[in-house]
Amino acid sequence: MAADNQTTLEFPILPSFTLKPVPRLLPWISDFHLSLALPVAAYWFMSLIYWYIDRRDWFSKYRLHTPEEFKQRNHVTVGEVLRSVILQQVIQTALGLTIGYYTNAGDFMGREEYDTVGWAWRVHRARNVVPWILAILGVDGKTLSYQLRSYSLPMPLTTEKPLAVLSAVVYPHFDRGQTFGFSAWEIWTAKLIYWVLEPAARFGIAVFFSDSWQYFWHRAMHSNRWMYRNMHAHHHKLHVPYAFGAFYNTLSEAFILDTIGTTLSLMLSGLTIRQATAFGTLSVMKGVDDHCGYELPWDPLQWVGRKVGQDVGFHDVHHQGWGVK
Repeated sequence: MAADNQTTLEFPILPSFTLKPVPRLLPWISDFHLSLALPVAAYWFMSLIYWYIDRRDWFSKYRLHTPEEFKQRNHVTVGEVLRSVILQQVIQTALGLTIGYYTNAGDFMGREEYDTVGWAWRVHRARNVVPWILAILGVDGKTLSYQLRSYSLPMPLTTEKPLAVLSAVVYPHFDRGQTFGFSAWEIWTAKLIYWVLEPAARFGIAVFFSDSWQYFWHRAMHSNRWMYRNMHAHHHKLHVPYAFGAFYNTLSEAFILDTIGTTLSLMLSGLTIRQATAFGTLSVMKGVDDHCGYELPWDPLQWVGRKVGQDVGFHDVHHQGWGVK
């Protein structure tokens, strides 16, 4: 009877919950304002690091261009780049503040147990696919039931339901009590999904959409002469890229690629504000690193770039007049 109940468990009574704001990560700034400030701070912090490395002439053997090339080949001054990037960041921050004001952006807590039980129910229901998986693998459920019966607990089980026999064998090793009618392993699996796998999946969705959005718009700007001339050629005035020139773009390009792209990524993925802060900060750091002008073998961001074919060297070639367009 116990195994049968485990197999046909009705939808449980979900726990009640009360939502309340998530405490601030830092006491002197809200998480929402931190999500706007941290990517900007990361941009200039990383840029200053590379500027200092350049000034001290460290790691010169990893430099992609000489200081003379930096002075002679770029078609825009450092001052123009600084003004353009700062203006862009001011506008984007203002837009972010406006959106946050009208949407009352903020994270809430209190429904963790509710959502965990919901996932436990899905895990419980997913066990019903085991007979199908056995069939696909060419395993006869009835035969397996007979073979496992000698290891199972003494209880009335039917060989018509191999899942029931499997449950009787597995449960003694995983159960340590019941929570909302679910076994311990189902609850722990639900917690793993809720706290680890679901956030990782959301983060992956955000990365995939953002990268795809950037790629296809970037490709369009190189394929369409009008778009390249009026929107993207601005960025390619830097034939010798450097860190704080990563976001040297026209306002139209920045709005399409960064503002709209990032906003849609966050909306589709459903990231929390703290997760969005991590996503935005890492994205900015990768962009700065792609333009740093140094191929550093120990740089983790560049290691990832080399694995996916989008490293500093590739991006540097792209900035050349003869490079990949």
